[in-house]
Amino acid sequence: MERRKTICPLDCPDACGIQASLENGKIIRLDGDAEHPFTRGFLCQKVRTYHHRVQSDERVLFPQIRTGAKGDARFERISWDEALELLASRLTEIKREHGGEALLPYCYAGNMGAVARWAGYAFFNRYGASRLQQTICSSAAKAAWAAHCGSLPGSPPEIASHADLILAWGIDIKVTNVHFWPLVTQARRRGAKLAVIDPYRNVTARAADFYFPIRPGGDAALALGLAKRLLDEGRLNRKFIDRYTEGFDEFAASLNENSIDALIEDSGLDREQFEALAEQIAQNPKTFIRIGIGLTRNTTGAMSVRAIVCLAAALGLFDGGAGRGALLMSNAFPGDSRRLEFPELSEKPTRSINMVQLGDALTVLAPPVKALFVYSSNPLSVAPDASRVRKGLAREDLFTVVHEQFVTPTARYADLLLPATTSFENCDVYTSYGHFQLGRVEPVIPARGEALSNFDLFQRLAAKMGYDDAPFRQSIGERLDSYIGTLQGLPNAVRKEGLRPGATITSDEVAFAGNYSRFERGRFRFAPQHVEPAVPRVLPSREFADAELEARYPLRLITPPMLGLLNSTFGERFPKWIGTLMMHPRDAEARNLSAGETVEVFNGRGYNRRTLAISEDAQPGLVVAQGIYWENDASESTGVNDLTSQQTTDLGGGGTFHESLVDVRGAGSRA
Repeated sequence: MERRKTICPLDCPDACGIQASLENGKIIRLDGDAEHPFTRGFLCQKVRTYHHRVQSDERVLFPQIRTGAKGDARFERISWDEALELLASRLTEIKREHGGEALLPYCYAGNMGAVARWAGYAFFNRYGASRLQQTICSSAAKAAWAAHCGSLPGSPPEIASHADLILAWGIDIKVTNVHFWPLVTQARRRGAKLAVIDPYRNVTARAADFYFPIRPGGDAALALGLAKRLLDEGRLNRKFIDRYTEGFDEFAASLNENSIDALIEDSGLDREQFEALAEQIAQNPKTFIRIGIGLTRNTTGAMSVRAIVCLAAALGLFDGGAGRGALLMSNAFPGDSRRLEFPELSEKPTRSINMVQLGDALTVLAPPVKALFVYSSNPLSVAPDASRVRKGLAREDLFTVVHEQFVTPTARYADLLLPATTSFENCDVYTSYGHFQLGRVEPVIPARGEALSNFDLFQRLAAKMGYDDAPFRQSIGERLDSYIGTLQGLPNAVRKEGLRPGATITSDEVAFAGNYSRFERGRFRFAPQHVEPAVPRVLPSREFADAELEARYPLRLITPPMLGLLNSTFGERFPKWIGTLMMHPRDAEARNLSAGETVEVFNGRGYNRRTLAISEDAQPGLVVAQGIYWENDASESTGVNDLTSQQTTDLGGGGTFHESLVDVRGAGSRA
């Protein structure tokens, strides 16, 4: 039996090291890499069986052209020569008749490899396509962190094992960051407590010492309320504040303008819950805050992060003390993205389109999008306002190219469907946004069928289009070496000898990360002047604060992850599933709904069918739809994002997937 190492490519903070076992050239088993400092030898349940996905008979393995109606998924096999000739011909024609901006790429983190994720950018810049703002996930979180923390990396997760109090704020650790859980366990064995702050009692909350049911979007109010209470009692870390921060007086003055009662009310906690949390923080200077990106997915999401990091700084959690820290994203190996994107290939600036607003881009944007090129994403499932996206994809005048591994809901609308490799068939380099390691990988198995990597696809397409610029003459190894050479945090030995495939490298910056006392990149800013407002404060949400809309749709919907899916990846494993809708007993009784029945969640944007689960884990007035299941016959061909909005966050232009007003009815009672 042969064993080879690789890294999980999925959009997850854990970025696990994997050991693949092969017999006769076939993967028979996947295990966590025991030598990886964060993976520690185990994998999540999704990735333990990832090789079945790689070797599935349902993989798209050959180029195909549409033969039926859009959405019917009827295709005919063609050769790569035919596919590239058709693609180059159509793109040339579209540019001649409508200009380069008529082409819109749509890609994201379906594969988190540095080359795979950005592989199309050189081509799209050279073509003159519209530029895609990749904002759908973490842009609000990044903008908020940078406003106050600058380039300071987050605290290494290992610090949490020495904490006396761990706050899981808006993150379901056991579902979305499972390799952080052993650190929680280590801390609790020492006597530490775990507190979960989340709108519903999730898997992690059910295993916690304390659970605090925050109102959706109430995070800023809670963080500011805690800061105000601790300020009033003289329990903040003045030594750290005076030495390593600026703007605290302005921040404190703003806190004093607020009523503690109003902040508690806006947070959604009752007074007793608030006081219990404040006291836990005050009594445990060794506090570690693990902040979830999901709490930013509302129209005040960036403000939530801003308030939480200000609370962390006021407590001195960035002073490098044992067990003290805050982690949103690690930012461990920043590099020069120009070595992957090649912006110099653009002849002139082109229009910029927010990927959150794809529905509008495909239906009302002028001049219109005439060609859509999708890779490493499944926008019909993951983009908001999906009924509008579906309408756009159905346009007969839209030429849609999808480079995919499976026939996803988006791929069903492709005019040209192209086979994509998996990470097990690629070369690439992977960093993480949840830990401080990186690794370079080689293929574990040869590419199946006629599948091409993202890199090879765009290199071949560029050649077919006659593009001969230097980036299109690079090999995959040359592009990797060019980018890796720009990475900060690489140990000197790696810089001299190169990054060996299969090795796990820990960032040199880990010793300084999350620590202003040793990491000399400026001071923490309580009141950054380049954002508005400069000092964090409670702002009204847009949809949840719309009284007229709430009168029609009185329930608040959030759409958190579930254990078997990662965004929409693995949707093929659940061909007839529609997922559950969690609802409080009081709301179910008011609508005469019973557990186990099929219900429709609906609003003015669309509807989604779900199986009702009645539980006090959901607050009254809140419904929880976990998981982005693929649209299918059982769901009447809709997905949960038929309900979500194209509105964007207060900073960063991010998606607002956790801010939708809805109502619920029995599936047979649609008006």
